[in-house]
Formats: sequence, C-alpha cells, structure tokens
Amino acid sequence: MCGIFGLVTSSRQGLDRAAWDRAIRNLFILSQSRGKEAAGIAIANADEIVVHKDSVSAEAMLKTADYKTAVSRGADGFFAAPGDKSALSVVGHARLVTNGLQGIDANNQPVWRDDIVIVHNGIVTNWAELWAENPDIKPRAEVDTEVIAALMHKYTVEGDTTQKAMSRAFDDIYGETSIAFFQRGTNELMIGTNTGSVHYCISAKGDAFFFASEKWICQKLTSGDKTIPGFAGVPVHQLTAGNGMSIDLSSIEVKTFGFDSALATPQISPMLATQRNIEEKSYRLRHAQATMQRCSKCLLPETMPYIAYDADGVCNYCHTYEPWEKKPESEIEEYLARFRGDGKSPDCVVAFSGGRDSSYGLHLLKEKFGMQPITFSYDWGMVTDLARRNQARMCGKLGIEHIWISANIKEKRANIRANVLAWLKKPDLGIIPLFMAGDKQFFWYANELIKQTGIPLMVFCTNRLEKTDFKLGFLDMPPQVDGFNQPSTFGMGRKAQMLMQYGKRYLSNPRYINRSIPDTAWAFLSYYGINQDHLYLFDYVDWDEDVIDDVLINGYDWELADDTECTWRIGDGTAAFYNYIYTTVAGFSEHDTFRSNQIREGQLTRDRAMELVERDNQPRWKSIREYTQLINIDFDEAIRVIDRIPKLYGA
Repeated sequence: MCGIFGLVTSSRQGLDRAAWDRAIRNLFILSQSRGKEAAGIAIANADEIVVHKDSVSAEAMLKTADYKTAVSRGADGFFAAPGDKSALSVVGHARLVTNGLQGIDANNQPVWRDDIVIVHNGIVTNWAELWAENPDIKPRAEVDTEVIAALMHKYTVEGDTTQKAMSRAFDDIYGETSIAFFQRGTNELMIGTNTGSVHYCISAKGDAFFFASEKWICQKLTSGDKTIPGFAGVPVHQLTAGNGMSIDLSSIEVKTFGFDSALATPQISPMLATQRNIEEKSYRLRHAQATMQRCSKCLLPETMPYIAYDADGVCNYCHTYEPWEKKPESEIEEYLARFRGDGKSPDCVVAFSGGRDSSYGLHLLKEKFGMQPITFSYDWGMVTDLARRNQARMCGKLGIEHIWISANIKEKRANIRANVLAWLKKPDLGIIPLFMAGDKQFFWYANELIKQTGIPLMVFCTNRLEKTDFKLGFLDMPPQVDGFNQPSTFGMGRKAQMLMQYGKRYLSNPRYINRSIPDTAWAFLSYYGINQDHLYLFDYVDWDEDVIDDVLINGYDWELADDTECTWRIGDGTAAFYNYIYTTVAGFSEHDTFRSNQIREGQLTRDRAMELVERDNQPRWKSIREYTQLINIDFDEAIRVIDRIPKLYGA
C-alpha cells in the first residue's frame, strides 16, 4: 500500500533548514518503497497549508522546480525568523495507485476536500456506497480518500469535534485505512488507523514529532546517518488498530484516544485565531484563469492570439466580426426543388458526422424540406461509439441509407500516435491540428461519392459560429477578418504561410518526420485544395442550440455523453484531448470562441455564456482516457507533460 509520513518541528527544537530538508527527503525516499507511482506533500505553517503533488515517484518529485517552489513557500518563513511560533508541520504521501488514475492531480495525495487536507494509506472498499448513502456530499475526484475527508467535514459542520468526527468516519468506512490530516481552522495534526500501520517517535525534549507507515522507517531516522536531530535513540511507538492521535501544534502535546462514536468526554480541538489559507497548484491555476482579462463584450481572454482591447475593454475580434447574415429560406426552397426527386430515390448526400448539427440537418432535410437524403460518414478511427449510436438512431427513424467509408483504422491511429508522441516531446499549441489531419480526407471522399452515386447535391451542416481563428493564431498566423471562408478558398499566400509555419516546426522536432507524412499531405490537399462548393444548410436555416437539442433528445432519443453536459463535439474522439490542452495551457478552448460568437449574434448573454464555458471546459477525463487508449499512449505521462507546459496566463 501507500506510504504516509509526517514531521512536526517547533522553534524550540532548533532544527535548521538544511537538516529539515534532509529529514523530509529521507522520509520520502524511505516511504516510497510502499509506492512509486505518485507523491505529494502538505506543509502547514501558521498562516497557510501549502499542498503540492505530482504523478511521479517521490524521488523524481524531489528534483522538480515545482516541488522546491512549494517547499520554499511553506517553510522559508518559519526558518527565516525563528522564535516562539506555531510549529512547522508536514504530511507526505508516496502513492501506490489503488483507486483513481495517477495522472489526474485530483486523485493524487494529499487530497484537499473542504477544510481538510489529508493523506491516506489503504483502501476504502465501500467508498461508492458511502457517497450513495450521503447524497448531500458529492465526489469531486475518483480517489476513495476523498470520502473520508468529506464525511469528517460533514460531521464537524453538524457540531462534532474533530476527534469525534474522525471516530464517526472510521465507523462508517470499511477497509484498510490509516490517515493523517490538517483541518484549516484547528491547530493540530490528526492521525488515525484501523490497522496499526502508523509508527511514531517523540523527540527527547518533547519539542518535535514524526511518524511513518512502518517501524523500520522510524528506526532508520532515530539511529545511523539518517537520524533526525533530537531523535537519536528515542523509542518507536505504534498507534495500534482502532486508535487516533492528536498533536497540538502549539505545545507538541501528543494525545491518543480510541475510536468511540459516543465519546462521553470529547477532546476540544485547539483552534487557530484565523483559518489558514490553503495553497495548491491546481487552485492557483484556476484562480489565474478566472482573473485573466476578458473582452467586456464577448469572452475572449488575453491569451487569445493577436487579441487587443480598446479603451472600453472590447476586443478587436468583436470590432471586426461580421454578423451571420442568413440567406432567405425561400432561396433554399427553390434550390432544393431543383434536385428533389420522387420521394423514393435519393436526391442529396448529407455529410454525416453523427454530431448534433449534421443530425439536426438530416432531420430538417427529410422532415421539413421533403428531401430523400442518403448519408455519408468517413471513419478515420476517431468517430466515437456514441456518434455511431446516434447515427443509427437518426437513420433508422428517418429510414435513410447510410454509406460508410472506412480508412485503415490501425494505420490511422498509428499515425496519430506518432504525431502525438512527437508533440509530447516538444509541445507547441500551433501544431495541435496535426492530431486531426487524418480526418480531412472526408472532403476528398465526399467529392468522389458525388461521382459514384451520380447525385450532384452534397449537403454540409456546419455552422459558422464554430470559427476557431486561434488555431492558426498559435501557428503565428493572424486571423482572417473578412468573414467565414471555406479552407479551399484560402489564397495561395496564406496556404504557403501555413506550410512554412508547419515546416519550421517539423525541422525543430525531427520526430514529426514519421510514417504519417503521406497521410498528412493527402489531408492538406483534401482540405485546402479540393473544391468544397457544396450546399451549407445553415446558411439558410436558423441555428438555435436549444431547439436543436430539444428535437434531437426528445424526438430521436439522441444520446448524450456521460462526462459532459454539452452536446457539442461529443461524437469526436479527439476533441476532449485537444480542448484539455488548450484550456490547461492557454486558459480557453473552442468553447470560449464558440460562445463568444453566440454573444455577438445575440443568442446568449455574456453571463450565461460564461457559465457555459466554465461548465464545458471541465476536463472530460473519461473521453481523454479513451483517446489515449485508442492511440496507445500513456495517459499519465501525457497529462504530466501537458500539466508542465508553461502557462500563457499569470500563474
């Protein structure tokens, strides 16, 4: 199982910073024998609790700049001005993954939930039942440890002391559990175990304390070259099963107690004059994202490429935006009438991704305009199973033939894998669209299908709110301001500039010179070189998100994703991954640009758009995991690399 440990030192002990650093390092190195998949630390001083964790071994984490920054923040003040002050306290964790993927920071430890920062060794086997039995508390991560903190916080809110709350939580949980935690408003370290996997030492002068998961670890730190000053030769005690312990961080007084939810005379927890702040990297990043400057009219943030704000805070994208001028619906009626057949034979081909726009467009063509479509889908290996099920729903209910053209899926995914691995070696936001190059032959096959079927009308159901200038912006290309243009209409100069920018990145990272190059070249030709002069349905028809969702969900039992409430991009297996990258590094994604366009069109208020962006930019972990599995890359390593990319916002 995992290794947990802690060290409490008072100014009376006189431990200097170098000795303290060595003690923490030795506790980590010795404890990682119990788990090397992730590590973390929480440092409590008089003013705050600094939390840092990483999805690497403890030994690797100790070498990182982020770890050193966190330790400096938590400990420097204590050692810079020694005196009679509250203790400096640490709890640490070396993780063996048993519940919740290690690449997701929220699953690693210490876990911060409500007012509690906790480390945990063991497995709570009834964690799912406990969430179900306590519907007033909701999980925020996948790790079982979180339910312990949530229960203890719930019980303290109900009026229990910290000791009684912990005892009640141990009554509730089933499984092997040893914990240590800080509570924001109390001045104590609490420890508990139902197995006895806690061993501890009190310094000879009673001015310091440490604990670890195994007796031999304590023995290493009380004798020999790893001895912590003040602990030489002191006895090692065990906190036996069914017992808890509190360490008063003012007096270093240690008290033990048995778990008894009745607790006739409960201990009163020593309180702090003010609650400590809790500082964690993920919180700091969220705060930095929340405080970015955004356009006062739309939502575009300061990290948007080529953005500028006027004196009123309105961005240049708003100033140059050309409203979507829908063509009269009478024109499409006249246009479709030229192709409409006898109602039995196909009279148009619909490019069908299985997403909401193409699904709704199919509905309109058949039910409103009386056309008899056939649909066409290109499977390049990233069409989700959910999209396929929704395609089946639509075609089955409407009685529409569905033509599939499938690529060599194994080869396509191998190409994606090669490019994603190259990108992970040298991340660059500008080259992310390369991940999706393999789907662009869709346009080539669309033209071929017109020839094969003899049906001259190809209908696309894309909407013009989905313009994403930022993708080319990160490629160091300024936005094209003259409205919405099909890629095939880009001028030769712009195409040449794009090729030059990609070429520079290829030369700077030779790993892009891989098996995918022929496929990528074909994709570029298909997307930027082949005529796309097709019918675009939403140039004539109103696009209303609420109406579309209502028709699809209630009319066709259209299936939603279980990792997001948003209905956009849920049929695209790549979207969750690349939008996670954009959000993590730049603080915004496709959702921000899409909602900004809706604001400009008068479809959403700015406040409502902001609510939707905050909701839709949450990581879709299930979809991201499925993506990494499909292309056979390591999920944890990919998330670790993305997490460490320098951020474009102040963090």
